[in-house]
Amino acid sequence: MSFEGIIGQNRAVRFLTRAYEKNRVPHALLFTGIPGTGKRTTALALAGLLQCQSAKGTVACGICPACKKIDSGNHPDVVFIEPSGSFIKIAQIRTLRNEFALKPFEGNKRVAIITDAHAMNSEAANTFLKILEEPPKGSFMILTAHQVSDLLPTIVSRCQQIAFAPLSPALIAVKLVTDRKIDRHTADIAAVWANGSLGMALQADVKKVAEERNQLIERFETLSLHAMHSLLNFAESLAQDKDNLLNNLEVLMVWLRDILFGKLCPEKILNKDLMEKIKEISARHSVSSLLKKIKIVQGAQVDAQNGRNRRLILEVMLIKLCRE
Repeated sequence: MSFEGIIGQNRAVRFLTRAYEKNRVPHALLFTGIPGTGKRTTALALAGLLQCQSAKGTVACGICPACKKIDSGNHPDVVFIEPSGSFIKIAQIRTLRNEFALKPFEGNKRVAIITDAHAMNSEAANTFLKILEEPPKGSFMILTAHQVSDLLPTIVSRCQQIAFAPLSPALIAVKLVTDRKIDRHTADIAAVWANGSLGMALQADVKKVAEERNQLIERFETLSLHAMHSLLNFAESLAQDKDNLLNNLEVLMVWLRDILFGKLCPEKILNKDLMEKIKEISARHSVSSLLKKIKIVQGAQVDAQNGRNRRLILEVMLIKLCRE
């Protein structure tokens, strides 16, 4: 894997390649962002570049013994740590500390890639902090996490943070068409649903996603305060599908955005297959009302991300939307 295969993260790639060119790659890096945005892939690309025996500029050769070992996950100087169950445990970090205390088996560098570093329990985090305070010579540690607030501030302060932005629906759709050979119409629907996560889009059952989007929008558009039982049932069904809650909220957000854009600039509508329906609904709403509705859904997204009562969040959101 090289940096050339990473899409939508030009800023992160630019920083890393420039640091490599100047021989100033930080010994500790923290990649943050939602799952599926390329954090681990970028970490592998950087590890490959650092270990490559015949790199050309900022591109690993891909054919030397070191590159082949990294591609197969068997390089003795590249250590992978990920949650064992729900947590990264102290025994895993102690093993890392012991391995990094030794000289590299090949070359003069060692790299540790710690996936989901926010899963370190308190003992593991404190032990890892000691490694960061006195990093072994020639060692590089790359952490991935959802957000900075999930980690100890003392760990964050000792790392160079690089934020990975959610990918645009357009980029995700193109990748789906190219890699999975699906039609652009279905790819567009799945790209919106993926909420910026390429990894999630590539793994999704895209036909099922398209069907569920239609059902979601259909139920949403029939909601009314005069049918409270139906509204509460809808909130409950959304809450129960907790793994897809944020994705479904994003589908509703994009739907309201499209209705707003139906009044302002129809060429920017994302749900292009529903263009006529969007224009029809758009004519019945004011711009100010749609902006308020979008703000209501945004608030629900934030509350859901913060782990609050899902069902209550959704019930309040739907009631507020119906009032508008």
